Amino acid sequence: MIEMSDKTAKNVDICLLLDFYGQLLTEKTREMLELHFAEDMSLAEISEQYNISRQAVHDSLKRGVTSLQEYEQKLNLVMRFTMQTNCIEEAICDIRDGKANEAIDKLSKLTQML
Repeated sequence: MIEMSDKTAKNVDICLLLDFYGQLLTEKTREMLELHFAEDMSLAEISEQYNISRQAVHDSLKRGVTSLQEYEQKLNLVMRFTMQTNCIEEAICDIRDGKANEAIDKLSKLTQML
C-alpha cells in the first residue's frame, strides 16, 4: 500500500467530499476547491485566474471545505460509501481465499447497509 502524507490524505478526503457534495456549492467555490485540491494549484495561481486576492481565495476555500464537512456530518454519504466499498473488498478477498461462508456473511451485512 502507498503511504500518503497528511497533506495528500487531506486532499484525497476533500476531493472525495467534492465528488459527493460539490454540486451543492456555488460554481465558483467548487471550481476553486477543485483547482486547489485536485489540480494542486496555489492560492496565487487561483487568485490570478479569478482576479481576486489570495486572501479571498483562502477564505473561499475555507468556507467551501467547512460546507463539505458539514454536509458529510449531516448526510454521511462518504462514510457509508467507504464502509460499503470496504465490505465488498473484504468479501472479494474471502472468495479468493476460499472462504465462501465469510464472504456471504459480509455481503449479507452489505445488503443491510443499503
